[in-house]
This record gives sequence, C-alpha cells and structure tokens, in this order.
Amino acid sequence: MTLRRKDMSSEGLWQSAVVYQVYWRSFKDGNGDGIGDLKGLRSKVGYLSSLGVDAIWLNPTYPSPQGDHGYDVSNYFDVDPLFGTLEELKHAIEEFHHHGMAVLLDIVPNHVSSQHPWFISAKEGGDGHEAESRFIIRQGKGKSGETPPNDWKSVFGGPAWSKFPTEEGRPQRWYLHMFDECQPDLNWENPDVHERFDRILEHWYELGVDGFRIDVAHGLYKAPGLPQIETFAGNWSACWDQPEVHEVYRRWRKISNNYVPRRFLIGEIHTSSRERLLEYVGEDQLDAAFDFSFLHQPWSAEGFAERITENIQFADKSNSSPVWTLSNHDETRHWSRYGADPDGKPINIVEISTRYRSLISLMSALPGRIFLYNGEELALPQAEVPDESRQDPAFFRQPPGSDYKGRDGCRIPIPWEKEGENAGFSTMEPWLPMPRDWHQYSVDSQDEDPGSMLNYYREQIRMRKSNEWMGLGEVSQLRSNDGLLCFVKSRGQDRVMVALNFNSKPVRMPEGKILFRSGSCFNEDRELQPGELVFLILHEGV
Repeated sequence: MTLRRKDMSSEGLWQSAVVYQVYWRSFKDGNGDGIGDLKGLRSKVGYLSSLGVDAIWLNPTYPSPQGDHGYDVSNYFDVDPLFGTLEELKHAIEEFHHHGMAVLLDIVPNHVSSQHPWFISAKEGGDGHEAESRFIIRQGKGKSGETPPNDWKSVFGGPAWSKFPTEEGRPQRWYLHMFDECQPDLNWENPDVHERFDRILEHWYELGVDGFRIDVAHGLYKAPGLPQIETFAGNWSACWDQPEVHEVYRRWRKISNNYVPRRFLIGEIHTSSRERLLEYVGEDQLDAAFDFSFLHQPWSAEGFAERITENIQFADKSNSSPVWTLSNHDETRHWSRYGADPDGKPINIVEISTRYRSLISLMSALPGRIFLYNGEELALPQAEVPDESRQDPAFFRQPPGSDYKGRDGCRIPIPWEKEGENAGFSTMEPWLPMPRDWHQYSVDSQDEDPGSMLNYYREQIRMRKSNEWMGLGEVSQLRSNDGLLCFVKSRGQDRVMVALNFNSKPVRMPEGKILFRSGSCFNEDRELQPGELVFLILHEGV
C-alpha cells in the first residue's frame, strides 16, 4: 500500500496540525465486550477523516492490568489484548496514513505497572537484588521503618509511598509512587531505564508511529535526597522537574531525528513557571508542550487575552508553534466548565452553545496546533457517574469528606447511534454507564443536521485548512476592552480581525466586512451577541 503521509516535520503538518485524542476505552467497541478497541477504531477511520483532523493521539495501547486505565504499563512493546493485537495496530496505522492522518502514541516514562517484570523481579529477588535499583526504594523512618521515608503525597491523594517486601527483622522498606500504588516510579539514575526507553521509541518508530505524547514529562528524576515537602516553599513541582530530565529529551530528540519524516514529541508538563517550561521545548528537546493555563482559563476576555499572549510569546522564545486545547481525559469537559456565569449559575442553552462554537473558532483562528478530545465535537457535557460505578483510581484515594469525584465524568463512551443499543457504542453494557439522554448527542443524528455541533466543527477545520491566515498567520493588536476580546490575524495580503464578546449582553462589533460569525444572527446585524465570535475582513488578498 502506498501511504499518503504528509510532511510531518516541524515545517510541515505539525506546524498547524489539528490532532484528535482517542481515549481507547470510550471511543468505539468492536468486539462486544463494552470497552473500546482497535476493531472499533478502525471502523471509524472514515469518520475521523470526514472531521478533517490531521493526526490522532491514542491513549496508552500497551498491555496493562488497567489499574489506571493503561497508564500502568506492564509491557511497552505490545498491544493490550483488551484492545486487539500488534498486527491490528500496524494495519490501523497504515489506514490512518492512507487517509493522510499521522498517529501519536502515549508513552509513560515516569512509572510502570506493579505487574511489570522489572518490579516483580525487584519484589521477589530479596533485599538488595539488582532489580531494586530500577525503582525508588527507601528504608522507612522510625525504629522499625514503620513510617514512610518522607511526607510526599500522591497526585491521586494519600501518601506517595507503599510498603515494599522486606526481610524479617530488618526495618521496613517503601517504594515511591507519585500516582497510584499500582504505578511504582522508575529510577532514572539507572542506565537500564534509559536504554530500555531508547528501545521502546525505536520499536514504535519502526512500526510507523509518528511521535509521542509524553505522560508526566516533568517527572522521571526526583529532588536529590527526597526532602520533606516544607523544603519546597510551596512549590510542589520542585519534587520533580529536575535538570537531569532535559538530557533524556535531548537523547529522545536525537533518536526521533533519525527517522524521515522526523518524529514529533509533545509533553504533558506541569512546572512552577513558564520560564521552567521553556527549558523543555526547543530544537534539541521537545517540539511542544501543552498549555494548561489556557485550558484552565475561566470565561473572561482579559484572561483569554493574557493566556493567548503568554502562549504566543512562549512559542516565539522556544522557536516552536503554540498548542491550544480545552479538554482532555483528565479535565472536566469544557461544555460544562463554560456553561455557567461567574457565580456558578447555569446560563441559557443558546448562550452556552454560542460560547462553545466561539471557542473552537477562536482556536481555529490562532496560529499553531489544536488538540481536540474525543466527543467534544458532539458538545458532550461532563456526565454524572454514580459513586458505585466509578472506575478512576484517583476517586478511591480521596480522604473522607472529599468532594473530588475523579475523572470518570469526562470519559463516558461516545454515542454513535440515536436508536442503537448503548447509543451504538457497544452491544454490551459499557465499562462506564451512559446517561439516559446520551443518545441525543449521537453522531448519526448530528451528521444529518446541518446546524449541529459536529458539522460546525467540520466546517471550522475545513475553513482553517482553506485559509492560511487562520493556522499560520501572525497575531497583532491583541487586546480586551469592556469584555470584548479582539486581535488581528495577518498573512500575505489577508488581514482579518477576530472579535469575541465575553459579556452577558450584546455589544457593537468593530468595523470590517463580516466574513463569518459563530452565532445565528444575519450578517447585516452589527450587534455581537453574548458569547459570539466574528471574523471581520480588514484587507482581502488578491
């Protein structure tokens, strides 16, 4: 088969790519077990092609006990039988390439599964076995080592330490897990770890994978001596985000550059400042990093203006392209986040829908890469999940009285059919319960409706590809005044003003010929409705 893969160097596709995140378990079940899989994914290649995306990002595909739904990896060189086979994934990659879409995998370098052969060897080898050096294992405090080595907390809640097998009569030993106890952290001071991950990258690159999204990319190395939290002066990220991690990504960049087209690396990175984040991105390290401050920005013209400015400045300093995203598998879906006023009172459905449309239009008009999360093109809201049906390990690690319910609400399976069993996701009961009204968001019903959110997303992606000023143009005159966000995009002869009304009442739009608006008003109406965005032609190319 001749692949139609585009130029995916930083100068090609990745400069303004639209990437679609596939959360495996919830995308499409093809074998009838209630969990999304490769058969289901391959049946929807045409759907993703019709959406117009340039690439997909697959959450972890590797064999895993699924303690954290794939982020506890037991074998980095294969595919979990839950999803299919390695041969099926190879064919899926070929199919996506044939349709002009690149494929990113998730890679998890901070920790492995407690069922990984390395950790099993460490536990069963006896005190001092060489396999222990691949993990962070320390003697506990107290006469018998009965308390953890330090007071670090797991990101999921509770202590970051669990007891490690210890010979009778010796002080208790503990292993570090910055997430769940089923995810022991690797010791990146050990050369074995470096060599193994070099092989992992090469293995998947040889199979045609186009790059990686790096989970917890700021992790890996821990603060020397593992000091108490109080020594970090409130900067919790200082327990990781260590300078040694940059040598890892320089090494990965060299490996990635050995392939044609060169492979793409983007990090999930949480740091205490943009200055520290900047250290991860550049020609010798990662191509990009997610901007979580943009994702977490409340509904505010001033706030969005600041986040856009910061992200563009970051890209300029790192000689990269910005990254824009509003939802993922760890965050409350943005339909629900932006569906309330500053006091938390729900706003009317028309304004919510207008805001939502305006946000994808805003991202489409910004330079750089866009990452979409599966289901956002259907305007899926955050779902309520009964406590007895929850699956997220973060929910089960919360202390008594906690209001945090975990991440299950953004992971409900995709509704494909309005009349189908389980909304067409599976012939079996899905791994997470689907709300009773989930059918109303189905792909087939939206596909037939020209005014649906699905078709709006398709049109915005098509428009972005057809107009270089959108994905590649320069931003100037960025400002926010009285709840109105404005900036000018320029490329060649084209100059277009983008204006978004963050107010709860209409405002007069700026001067310019109306090219497009996200609301339902006629173009003759110069009133910009609450939540509405407009593109105004200032100078049209010849």
